[in-house]
Amino acid sequence: MYELKIAIRQVFSRRRQTFLAVLAVSLAIAVITVMMAMLSGFQTELVQSTIENNPHIVIYPEHEGDFIHLYTYISTKIAEKQGVVAVSPKYLGQAALKYRDKAEGVSLQGVEPEAEDLVLRVNKDVVNGDFFALAHTRYGIVLGDKLAENLGVQPGDHVDAVFPGSKTTSFKVIGLTHTGTSADEITGYARLDSVQHFFNKPGVVSTIGIRVADPYLADNISSSIERETGLDAVSWKEANSEILSLLDTQMIFVNVFYAMIYGIAGFGIANTLITIVAQRTREIGILKAMGASQRSIMAIFIFQSVILGTIGLLLGTVLGYISTVMLQHYTIQVPPEMYLGLQTLPLELEPLNFVYASFFALIINIISGIYPARKAAKLDPVKAIESA
Repeated sequence: MYELKIAIRQVFSRRRQTFLAVLAVSLAIAVITVMMAMLSGFQTELVQSTIENNPHIVIYPEHEGDFIHLYTYISTKIAEKQGVVAVSPKYLGQAALKYRDKAEGVSLQGVEPEAEDLVLRVNKDVVNGDFFALAHTRYGIVLGDKLAENLGVQPGDHVDAVFPGSKTTSFKVIGLTHTGTSADEITGYARLDSVQHFFNKPGVVSTIGIRVADPYLADNISSSIERETGLDAVSWKEANSEILSLLDTQMIFVNVFYAMIYGIAGFGIANTLITIVAQRTREIGILKAMGASQRSIMAIFIFQSVILGTIGLLLGTVLGYISTVMLQHYTIQVPPEMYLGLQTLPLELEPLNFVYASFFALIINIISGIYPARKAAKLDPVKAIESA
């Protein structure tokens, strides 16, 4: 196939132009693969943190401000449903904690420790003490470490819980948790019956948290629970719909950014081929005079575009992979409030990201070669030879 041989010879006869064109494609692939690794890591980490740090489904009373009655019966029935792993009833109340001359607001959560750990994996966040000790301590409390720091308390100290209309109750600090989120400043866990007694609300709970085997089936299970109980069941997808919508919107802007980078690389290829057409006008004319068809002339320049693009995407893939691996070993701190609670920028090596980047880059490069190829094919052989 003489077209391919001519294309290879022309590509490597202009080394500086070839280098610049290949460099443009390589950098485009490298930048895009690193960006895709960041985006994949960000989305995966955000979804995983959302799934792991919250119940997959939360059941609320039918009417706002009401409570869930007969929660033991309801919890038992839900636990029997296919796909449900764990169920945890919870009483939530706002109170103040006092220690000596300090006072802080707290979200006091009455829970059954073992059930709550099955739903939210709370014990893995305990940095001091034992979360399960709540089950054996009538008035024990596990605080977020920031809340404990603000109050100046340590495990073993006693804090007073204060709420209008309730009797001041002393709780013994038996543990500290650290999640790395703002919850560490306001969260306090205590036994369910103790919190119910403190708020004078025996026999009721505020919510029921549910963990399911497949988080992506949470919507179906929550709909089933609503039909059977008449309560309001909210899946993690519904609760975080704004964040998920933000990710979809982000993808649109990122794809526009990718298209711009691909376009820049494509212009590099097109510019190189147009320059070759201008410099090789006489050779093109001679080829056509010798009987080369327009299709053959086009094939020569399309082959050149493919060669430049292939070399560029191979080098770019290697460069992108090395850059991503290096960045993975370097912790990039980010403001949690800017990135929805994430403290470091995660990167995830996804093989498909490299495939997508290479595929689209190659397509753009081929498209970029069409114009100069058509321009070369339409040259009049006599005028091409005379103008040289």
